[in-house]
Amino acid sequence: MALTVQTNNAAMTALKNLNANSKAMDKSLERLSSGFRVNNAADDASGYAVASKLDGQTQRLKAASLNASQAQAMTKMADAGVNEIQNMVVRIQTLATQASSANNAGELGKLDAERIKLESAIDKIANSTNYNGVNLMNGVDAGVTFDSAFTAGTNTGVTTSSITTASGTAVNETYTLTAAANGDLTITNAAGGAQGTLAFSANATSSLTLADGSTLSVTFGAAAAGTGGETNTVAVTNQDVAGVGANTGATYAAALAFQVGADNNANNQVTVDLTKSYTTAALGLGTGDLTTQANAQAYIDTAKAALNTLVTQRADLGATQNQVAFIQSNIATSIEQTTASVSSIRDADMAAEMADFTKNKILTQASTSMLAQANQAAQNVMTLFR
Repeated sequence: MALTVQTNNAAMTALKNLNANSKAMDKSLERLSSGFRVNNAADDASGYAVASKLDGQTQRLKAASLNASQAQAMTKMADAGVNEIQNMVVRIQTLATQASSANNAGELGKLDAERIKLESAIDKIANSTNYNGVNLMNGVDAGVTFDSAFTAGTNTGVTTSSITTASGTAVNETYTLTAAANGDLTITNAAGGAQGTLAFSANATSSLTLADGSTLSVTFGAAAAGTGGETNTVAVTNQDVAGVGANTGATYAAALAFQVGADNNANNQVTVDLTKSYTTAALGLGTGDLTTQANAQAYIDTAKAALNTLVTQRADLGATQNQVAFIQSNIATSIEQTTASVSSIRDADMAAEMADFTKNKILTQASTSMLAQANQAAQNVMTLFR
């Protein structure tokens, strides 16, 4: 082999291997110090993409689990309040039964006074029980109240000025018009936010998809033919929200929706029905008294009906608690599996990485030594000049 000084091929080869071994040792050090096999996209492009998506899904699931926990807390708080109201309704039944017997004729005033206080306490609990400001037992915050107003319609030209009277501000009000019974009905929520418009037509039903995804269907009644000084009267006779059925009031069973999954669809959401009211009015209490034996006997049926209503509604509340509990358990399993999947892609095998590090360290030391030897070999040329 020729002796040259311009190009040291052996040194170049040793240097190339030294750089490669040093880079491999640095990569092993990075993985050992971070605990991750994939520290950036260059380490494993496809693995990095999959792990990043799974990690994002895991974080969404963790947030969903928290949502489910809060849904559980809300329903448990509501159930606790219902339990106290149930105890008081049972006590009212007892008072009514006692007052219905002739042997307690002299105590009717006292028995009725206790009933009044119990019913007052029922209303206080129903109207004050809330979770983070959301009323749980009087249906106020669970429902969505809609007001309505006529706007100029493109169908036949009913204008706002055509309205002469209205029976109220609710969707089920009766409108008295001085123009043809066609036009557009603008639906707004209680805060004034527009929900959309319904095509107004006598003897016809129009539907509108609300912001929460439910459907409002309004059936308009017949319009009397107006002549001379007469007016046309059109009544909104029925409202139907999907999944709830016909309603006659302005507030609907827009159940509270909780996001309990990682994606934006109905399968990842659960609704908690807190539209039920547990006030004395909703339970049918307070419409009589215990001041006479006959009244007390009638109040036994009133209290029994109230208890039946209450336990039916409470059973649904309990079923909802179980539903959310099962969903939360499923979320926990999903979090476990997605976390394990991310780990299998990103986490470093410390034993394997330590073995690679040891190998690369030895190779780096050997490459350094061989580079020194290759550089020393060029010194042999000097012997030719002696």
